[in-house]
Amino acid sequence: MQEVTYFERERYWTIGSCGATLLTHKYSRTDIKIGGFLMSNKQVGVGVVGVGFVGGQAHAPAFRNIARSKLVGLSARTERRVKPLAERYGVKYFLDHMELIRNPEVDAIVVATPTPLHYEVVKAAIDKGRHVMCEMPLIATVKETEDLGRLAEKAGVLLMPVLNFRFTPNYVKAKELLGKGTIGDPVAVCFREFIPANDQSAQWPAGSWAWDKSESGGYPDFTLSVWSIDLLRWLFEAEYAEVEWKTNYIPLEQFGGTLGYSTMGLIKMTNGVVGSLYYSSMASTTAGTSRLEVVGKNTFALQADWNNSLTLIGEEPARQEWKFREEGTKVWGHYQIDEHFIKCVLGEQKPQITVKDAMKAQEIAAKMVR
Repeated sequence: MQEVTYFERERYWTIGSCGATLLTHKYSRTDIKIGGFLMSNKQVGVGVVGVGFVGGQAHAPAFRNIARSKLVGLSARTERRVKPLAERYGVKYFLDHMELIRNPEVDAIVVATPTPLHYEVVKAAIDKGRHVMCEMPLIATVKETEDLGRLAEKAGVLLMPVLNFRFTPNYVKAKELLGKGTIGDPVAVCFREFIPANDQSAQWPAGSWAWDKSESGGYPDFTLSVWSIDLLRWLFEAEYAEVEWKTNYIPLEQFGGTLGYSTMGLIKMTNGVVGSLYYSSMASTTAGTSRLEVVGKNTFALQADWNNSLTLIGEEPARQEWKFREEGTKVWGHYQIDEHFIKCVLGEQKPQITVKDAMKAQEIAAKMVR
């Protein structure tokens, strides 16, 4: 075994307003030569800003276990929240995100803060030459999202929005079956997501940023819709041709004065698929659900429930059911998208998700905001 240390101009892809662009970046790396092949052991140092559920329980543990990624540190404004997680993962913690961004061990930053803080943190990371993965909605407005895409493109760094439904196991299987023509050409779709009212009020109590449209871009129905809106674009490889939203917001005094939303959208896509998107936070504790249904030209249908079940519904013996046993950070695709991000930074894969995808999802979601 021969160890070779050198500088190499290594490929990677950056994402801007125009999509993915192939660039180069100079990395110092050590390679191990085995049997004539060079095996790179370059590690991508990752810092996570924001340690709520997604940042602290999904992204942080994922990057600890992904090959050639190294979780360097965590950042949050409140020490009582970030210190226990940092101790659990054996990394440093920072109360000022700029200290983490400036850390020389950090190559990439994951932004999992509330939406109003995204722009500040993402821009700071880009300005320091760090690659960025940012939760959705990327920024409250489409214009600011486009601006950050251009900044990243100019700086030659990767900016990837976290549209992880594209990596959720049962949706990945659904796309595979659609590609095989299992249900024929898709003709109709229905997606619904019901959130218990008490869960919503616990996460976003009255008066929090989620209820300030100027900070969040819209109410929680807007914030939570972007993943499924993008999901349909990806599944059908088509754009939204028409969308019409109807909303009904009900004050929920029993839950501290938050609003319960019932938001429905009628859609038509460029491939002819018609359908509906239904979001509600008026569910009781036991009525929370997430379901995708796609009907095909041959009268067969696909039904995906939550993140772990997919059923092909057709004439016997065509009916089949798949159960997905992924655990931890893989259940909603966070591990998978994080791994994809690392491979993109290393130049091994072209990004499957671009800033343009974030913009298109937010453009459709923004039409529900009044």
